[in-house]
Formats: sequence, C-alpha cells, structure tokens
Amino acid sequence: MKIRSRWLTKAAAFCAVAACRMLFATCRKKFIGDVLDAGLDPSYNTPDAQRYVLCVWHDALLLPTFACPESMRKQCCCLVSKHQDGSYLAEAMACLDYTTVRGSSQRGGAEALRQLISDTAGMHIIFTPDGPRGPRRQMKQGPLFVAAQTNRQILPGAFVAKSAWRIRGSWTDLVIPMPFTTIYLMTGAPIAIPADVTRDQLSQYLDLAQQAMDQLNEQADRMFTGHSSAAFVPRQKKAA
Repeated sequence: MKIRSRWLTKAAAFCAVAACRMLFATCRKKFIGDVLDAGLDPSYNTPDAQRYVLCVWHDALLLPTFACPESMRKQCCCLVSKHQDGSYLAEAMACLDYTTVRGSSQRGGAEALRQLISDTAGMHIIFTPDGPRGPRRQMKQGPLFVAAQTNRQILPGAFVAKSAWRIRGSWTDLVIPMPFTTIYLMTGAPIAIPADVTRDQLSQYLDLAQQAMDQLNEQADRMFTGHSSAAFVPRQKKAA
C-alpha cells in the first residue's frame, strides 16, 4: 500500500531516520581515500574547495547517507527520484540536513539536471547512477554531464559493511548494516571530464566511470566483507 498523504510520508520518514540513526550510532565508520580524508577535514570546507559528483550504487545508498558526518551533510545535494519511494527518501534527507533535487531519467530528469547545474554552487552532488529502476549497477550519463557542466570531477564510491542484511528487491537489493559492525566508506581516483566533451567522448567517459565503479566496489567487497556482491540476480516477474 502506498502512502499518498504528505504528512504520513513525513511521519514514516522521521521514524525511519530515527531508527537508522540509532543503528548507525552503534557502528564504526572507516573512511578510505585521499578525497574523503580531505573532505572530512574542517579546514577543507571552504567555498573555493574542490567539489565532486559522488557516485553511489543504489543498493549501498543507506551507508553513506547515515555515516556521513553531520558537518558535511549541508554541503551535499542529492538527486532523488519523483517516484513514491523517492518521496520517503527526500523527506529522510531533509531530516538529515541534505539538500535534494527531485527528478530521474524517467520523470523530470532534464529539469533536475538544469537545477543541479545552476543551484549547487559550493556543494558536492550525489548521484545513484543506476536508479531509480536499474539496471543494477549500470552507470547512466547524467552524473557525467553534470560534472562536465559544473567543472566538478566524478568521484567513484564504494560503501560496504562488514556484516549486513540484504533486503531483496525487484531489481536490486538494499544493504542494511548489522548493529556494532564496521562500515567502510571508500573513494577512488577522481575522473575529470572536459566541459566541451562531445557525445561520443561522453560515451567513452561513461565506460571509464563504469569500470572505475566496478573495480572499486569489487575491491571493497573482497577486502572488507570477504565476498563479492556483484552476482545479485533480480527477481523474475511472474507470467500473467
């Protein structure tokens, strides 16, 4: 059953945020990567500091959302879909002091991209490039286009928990850390995209970003969880 009332959506998001805050408070967080180290340094948080377009696979979204230090959240703008699931997420993000822009490749995408380009000065931009409906862990061009237009670099991200539940969905799963586990937040080498990039060149950068995300996430999975999570098989729809 979908909740249509905005007030009920707010209440559901508030309760979910409160529960996740308590859960994540029990977890240790380890930040790995020069960019993350710099971004977490208070002296780095100045208007002229480098900002990035951070890519997070949809299944790992909860980990950076709640593990990110409070001092960084006001500097982050997240692209959230206009689907009902996105409404819950947008309300949750507001509770956590993130800025959000609503839109996706299926609904309001062009307007959302224009807003990200024009209204996010001094902020990091966070994308789930395989959302809102997949395919799972497949990059789309939106983050690269925004990065090129805003003089930001693409920042590959990998976010894993040593012990976690995996809630199975129709096209991807959702990672929820177990209490008292360790969460690893890892970033790779930034990818610079020229502002005058052509359509053909953008496809080449898309392949480069896909490869960087695949390698970083496979490395994080094997280093910190002891297995690969890349073999998730979506549910098959039942024949009518």
